[in-house]
Amino acid sequence: MADRVDFYFRQRVTEAELDLAFALLEKADRDLAADLNIYGIVSGAVPAPHSPVPDLTVDLTAPARAYDNLGQRMFFGTGQTVDCAVDLVGIPTDVATVGNERWLGIFLRFKRQLSDPRTDGNSQQVFFRRDESFELVVRQAPEGAIGVAPKPALQADELLLCDVRRRPGQTQILVADLDTSRRQAFIFAQGTSVAVTTGTWSILQPLAATVQAAFDEADAELRDHFTAVARRHAATAIDYAPHGFVGAGNVQAAVDELIDDLATGAVGSSGASRVGVDAAAGAPNALPAGSVKSQLAQLLGFLNTHVSAPTGAHNAAAIAATPHNNVAGTNVQAQLQEIVTDLVATGAASPGAGLVGVDAIAGAPTAIGAGTVRAALVTLLGGLNGHVNQASGAHAASAVSVADSGNNLNAANVEAALAEILDAVEGDHFRGNEANAGQHRAIRQPPLGGTKALILDSNASGAAATHLRIYADGSSVWFTLNASWDGAQWVRDSGGTFCGAFRFARNEIEFLHEDSFAATFMTWTRTWRLPMSSTVNSAFELTGTVREVGRVGMEWSNADSATRTLAGGGSVTFRNRFPATPSSITFSALNTSSGFSGSPSSYFADRDGFGVFSYQTMASLSTVWWFGTYTAIA
Repeated sequence: MADRVDFYFRQRVTEAELDLAFALLEKADRDLAADLNIYGIVSGAVPAPHSPVPDLTVDLTAPARAYDNLGQRMFFGTGQTVDCAVDLVGIPTDVATVGNERWLGIFLRFKRQLSDPRTDGNSQQVFFRRDESFELVVRQAPEGAIGVAPKPALQADELLLCDVRRRPGQTQILVADLDTSRRQAFIFAQGTSVAVTTGTWSILQPLAATVQAAFDEADAELRDHFTAVARRHAATAIDYAPHGFVGAGNVQAAVDELIDDLATGAVGSSGASRVGVDAAAGAPNALPAGSVKSQLAQLLGFLNTHVSAPTGAHNAAAIAATPHNNVAGTNVQAQLQEIVTDLVATGAASPGAGLVGVDAIAGAPTAIGAGTVRAALVTLLGGLNGHVNQASGAHAASAVSVADSGNNLNAANVEAALAEILDAVEGDHFRGNEANAGQHRAIRQPPLGGTKALILDSNASGAAATHLRIYADGSSVWFTLNASWDGAQWVRDSGGTFCGAFRFARNEIEFLHEDSFAATFMTWTRTWRLPMSSTVNSAFELTGTVREVGRVGMEWSNADSATRTLAGGGSVTFRNRFPATPSSITFSALNTSSGFSGSPSSYFADRDGFGVFSYQTMASLSTVWWFGTYTAIA
């Protein structure tokens, strides 16, 4: 029931008294909702990305009904669209730093919809209708690192519909950016408020006679059962269908019977006779598929047959041998040792080479007759010494023939071949009787093959750090210092020393630097590439770690006669194109005016530059400025 007022006879009722009567009725209605714990979003207001094309707004379904914690009812009958680009006071919600994120909260709160304006007795305009209505507000939390950024605090007089995640450079809010885990949905009744009767229960023993306590107890019992901590099934309680030689009807009996049957050594039904095995190929013996027992029996038979043979299982000393030629031993072991001793002998009377025969080998002017290897070696030695000891010592160049081995020489002897080589070389060299003797006229090279062909290798300085090489591949010419190409990777000449390179191509040039000090590497730590044929070709494009420091400044003037908050900003273009959006942009002041507060902020950063802005609250007819440096790191 509601609190009441008692209007009396001939009372001149005032506006405030009439408003009080209706206010008491409204309070009773809201107290009833609050006492019944009717609080939260009853239905509708479900968030979704904007349709048909997602942007920085969120659509809410309708109809929607909700009650706040004061029992005030909120309702909207058509779908609503919430702009998440700014918060409830108009501040942008953008995330300025790469690697950070920001959480927004979309809240629903009660308000009155004023309508039907009328003029009262004091000639003042009043709104006769004050209908229950709603409003949607967006609150933003500070940005932070991904995964640890805070979410907006819940509000006492508002209901949270969902949390929304903002990311750097974001232009669309998608399903993955909507989080309803904190949504303040309506709960009809708490489990702790619904009673249960436990008197007849034999397993569950909840701490309290409520639905919540009963669910908690049931969950604990299931957790103990599923994790095998307690309430485990006994093996005798698990049915088993008899199969094969196991005839038991439950798991416990089946395991016991299986163990007993495999362990038994009873004749005709041993455990080995119950274990199957596939066929095993072999020569001269093989085993067919069967049981372990049947294959053991066959292996035993094979072994007994071999061992009971006349010679048994033999070693070399047990195998007799007949003496033959110069081998006098009477068993295999002794004869093998004697043969080895004879072959390695180096004595003049009986060397090993004198025991090894060789057939005749024809030749001219020298031939080898049939005999021993030693005799053949003596013949070769004599022929070689006779050639070397000739009066002339060596053949005339014209008397030494040259065979065609695919070397492109047409000459038939060494003298003609040398003349042919000189004719081929002197065209690109200065001869001894010319100026610049020994120097190249021109260097001509055919295709050399390989992933990178070596053109020049110069270590004129004698220092590895300035060891110059020039390579060519299918698209570029490479000039390197302290680095060589082994066909698959770059190899550092001197450890602990930087490597440098310059690459020249038809459509781009590139400077390269390597400072990891690794013995080998595939990619260069930093590069500066100028894409001469690209659409964008005004600056070097960098890879690797980049740190740029530059200048930036801003100035504001308040021409108004009152204090105002002014926004100022601008943009900065990097000297080179970064490999990616900078991971951090920081500012350091060089000179600021006395009225300047805070520090500038960056936004919309990319490879080419970034925007900078600041909000300043300024006295009338005043000027403030900030001048300093920025440091961008990628």
